[in-house]
Amino acid sequence: MATMEQLSTFITKAKTESAEAAKKSEGQKSEPAARKKLKKVKRLQRKVAKITSTAKMAEEKKKPKKERKSAAS
Repeated sequence: MATMEQLSTFITKAKTESAEAAKKSEGQKSEPAARKKLKKVKRLQRKVAKITSTAKMAEEKKKPKKERKSAAS
């Protein structure tokens, strides 16, 4: 599985590729290449969000249950 550092480099690279594809399509939203690059960026961002939320939940699980409930309220 990719690490956070690798994913951040992948995202920056994918964003630049997406911008280039959008520039090449000259504003046509339905251009398949531009849409594909944009989907890749969004997919990578969801993967990063999932990893960070999983790490956050693991930290919450380390706390006693009463502390978790009081922190949520």
